[in-house]
Amino acid sequence: MHLVKLFATELPEECKLTMPEHLNSSIEKTLPATNPEQLPIFFILSRPRTGSTLLRTLFDAHPHVQIPPECQFIVNLHPKYGRITHWTPLLFGELVNDLQEQFLFNTWNIEPVQLLTFLQQFQGQQSYGTICKAIYLQYQSLYYKSGITLIGDKNPGYALYTKLLSEIFPEAKFIHLTRDYRDNHVSLSRVEFELPIVALTVFKWKYFYKTITKASKQHPDSFFTLRYEDLAENPEGMLNEVCNFLGISFNPEMLTFYQRKKAVEALYDAKKLNKIHASLMHPVNTSNIGYWKKNLSTKQVKIADYTIGEYAAKAGYERQYAGFSLFIWLAAQPGINLARAIYATTWLVNRFPYKQRQYILSELPFMLGSFWKKHFQRSAA
Repeated sequence: MHLVKLFATELPEECKLTMPEHLNSSIEKTLPATNPEQLPIFFILSRPRTGSTLLRTLFDAHPHVQIPPECQFIVNLHPKYGRITHWTPLLFGELVNDLQEQFLFNTWNIEPVQLLTFLQQFQGQQSYGTICKAIYLQYQSLYYKSGITLIGDKNPGYALYTKLLSEIFPEAKFIHLTRDYRDNHVSLSRVEFELPIVALTVFKWKYFYKTITKASKQHPDSFFTLRYEDLAENPEGMLNEVCNFLGISFNPEMLTFYQRKKAVEALYDAKKLNKIHASLMHPVNTSNIGYWKKNLSTKQVKIADYTIGEYAAKAGYERQYAGFSLFIWLAAQPGINLARAIYATTWLVNRFPYKQRQYILSELPFMLGSFWKKHFQRSAA
């Protein structure tokens, strides 16, 4: 039944990309000469709107790196497939069907039948991690690929699952990307990713930072911390350092990513592109650094600085207001308590059946963000 369903499945036309001929054939070059288990993998961990899509695109422009757009199928499907060690055609058919239901997987532009055919060569004894890497190799990038030596992944949500990712991929490395918590709030408030409440977004920023930092102390050789501001100010220098950490050579083509402007415009809806991914259309620059100074009120800055506390300095940022104010403390509590409630709910939802868990964690933040934008257009403290 699963195979019948699979072969009857087609991606909607609006989800398909028109690729230049050399890109259509590039996927053949990703066929592994050896088991994909031997390919190392890295993860970009960050809060949303931290510059992670820019960093992913920089690596996507590298001819030897395979790094698709975000899709959290590794964690989402782990409860169902994570313990499987012997793979059959029936299992592959079921897996490919499940992948079609994953949020944003259609942006990988993979035909289901092509993926199923590709996976057949990995029948038998294989780890879940190896099969995941094989799926990554089928992503059709906008950029020319030749001799893939490294697989990458960018998913802000994965910041809370580093332990699981390390168990699936013992060799994995992690790039911890940070951005000024005030600029991060302003950027989030312009999209509908989550509720644009200062104390809420800054508390989440701090929670992510603490969680990733804790994991990095357990495996210091596997983590590299990168500030968005440093990347924007010195892109070639910072990319050289990150590439060295990952064990690959810096390639100048990484910094010419924006020259694929027409292909990017074909990939994204024009309104979404201008609103969310405008940085992909231009060279790396510093225009988005420090714009909180013009976009946040004094009260909002004070709430942000209070909420972040000592973690501002730990991450390399300077608070403008470090003193205590009872008024600001009271103003911050609703957002802080809401953030705590969200993480408590996340802990609970993680124990739901995987399909319900996937839907709630993928869709609920956007639903709440859209609701807030629709009914509360004014900026909220």
